[in-house]
Amino acid sequence: MKPVLKSLITTIIFFTVAEAGLRAVYAVRNAMVRLVPLPYSVGDQYGPIPPWLDRLMILVPDDTLIWRNLPNVRRTYVDIFSPAHTEADRTALLRRFVPALPVEFRANPTWTISLNSQGYRNTELSSAKPPSAVRIACVGDSWTFGMNVDQPRAYPSRLAEHLREVQAETNFEVLNFGVLGYSSFQGLQLLKTRVLDLHPDIVAIGFGMNDSEVAGYRDRDMVSWTRPGFGTRILEAAKDLEFYKLLNYVALTLKFHPKPISDYLKEEVATKGSGHVDYEAIEPWTRVSPRDFEGNIREMIRLARDRGAAVILLDNELWPDSPYRPILKTIAADSHVPLVDSLALVAEARTGMERDLEVRLGLASADRPEPPARSGPPARPDLPGPTPLAVAPAPATVIFRVSRGDFPVPQAIAIVGTDPQLGNFAPNTVSMHDDGTHGDERAGDGVWSLAATFTPGSRLAYVYTNSGTRGRWEGLDIPHIRNVIVPPSPGRRPVYLPIETFGRLYMQADDWHTDAAGYDLIARAVVDAVARVRLKADTTGAGGR
Repeated sequence: MKPVLKSLITTIIFFTVAEAGLRAVYAVRNAMVRLVPLPYSVGDQYGPIPPWLDRLMILVPDDTLIWRNLPNVRRTYVDIFSPAHTEADRTALLRRFVPALPVEFRANPTWTISLNSQGYRNTELSSAKPPSAVRIACVGDSWTFGMNVDQPRAYPSRLAEHLREVQAETNFEVLNFGVLGYSSFQGLQLLKTRVLDLHPDIVAIGFGMNDSEVAGYRDRDMVSWTRPGFGTRILEAAKDLEFYKLLNYVALTLKFHPKPISDYLKEEVATKGSGHVDYEAIEPWTRVSPRDFEGNIREMIRLARDRGAAVILLDNELWPDSPYRPILKTIAADSHVPLVDSLALVAEARTGMERDLEVRLGLASADRPEPPARSGPPARPDLPGPTPLAVAPAPATVIFRVSRGDFPVPQAIAIVGTDPQLGNFAPNTVSMHDDGTHGDERAGDGVWSLAATFTPGSRLAYVYTNSGTRGRWEGLDIPHIRNVIVPPSPGRRPVYLPIETFGRLYMQADDWHTDAAGYDLIARAVVDAVARVRLKADTTGAGGR
């Protein structure tokens, strides 16, 4: 037994020293971090997360809220939603042990968060509300938190600033209760356990984007699990050892083989973009079903009103086909609650930016067909009528246009998409033109163009590349798949698409969030909603009910 016992003691000492050593190395490494990179990837295919990043996370488990923010945290992030030479350059940032950023990403935008002692993006909160103050509690997800922007540019901060501008005589106190990744279920729990105890006069509620996530679990089930047994807890504790996590990370990294961008282009067209999702069929795997979402929002409104607070709803989501959007509109109409439609605000501002760019460059206006006007009442489907003749639409010549933006173009910008005219998934093979030919309107103006012919109604998915090697995914644009449904060609004239910009999505910081300009638009819209609910409260004396 002595050799066995000796080996066991030696093994325990080895793993104890290794564990302590890893923790020390990670602590030293993370103490040197000044900028935390937020890498992005087409299809969100990041691969395994290295264990040394665990202590830079700002979310921790919570028995009631599923997770919450860490208190007293300050972080500065650098966004990598930007062009890169290859996709591996972006994901390599996630696994980079040396904390310094590579040269090509050092000019990327940064944003800083500062969380108070309760884990919120506010100054310290007092439960006692000043008698003259109008307290507004903003409850929501990453849009409310202010993803991708500095603290003063998050929508609650902009709301406070704009309220001071228009009603300087009133002491408005705006509280930011946004938490990354929160759903309406978590928002309801937060309202019950924290927000209402602060006696807000107005509660601004913004959820929906995370509710629709097909995560493989329901949020309401996450807080009803029974405590695991002793053996399970021992295994979980073992999995929390840094040595185990490092070995597991190495094993997962060796097995990780990312898909090429062409596969995501194919999937985009095959699924017809976002398309229709049958949430009834996948309810057990959806974080919050549309039915539960409606119940959560209505319950939040009821609880707020029972405490004498008025309510404002926000539809903070960039998915046009979301089934949660019509639910919010129905609730707003039924409950007589103002609804801020962030998607419409962002879309209108994006169209304005596109038109301004066309005017500034003196180029043709993009074809933005208006919906067809109705002549008389709609046809009754139950009455027989003549069978219309099927007429194939005339092919449309489409002009793709992209500005080089802030990026030099050593050779040419290329387009690659889901059609042979767009390279048929082969990158850097179809070059666009800035020479006054192939649909380009003016040589040397920095707008690269390509003319191609398609059947109206065709759905196209594509990306841009900048001066990469033929046949290789090099010189990549932002990690985003662009798409368009080919419009008809009036009089068979060329259809000019809006001018896009390499390295940028107008009014967006990434695929899921608006940018600082969008948050400011939302804040201004909420200012108007605040004025309406306060006027109604003054008129009815019922807290906006």
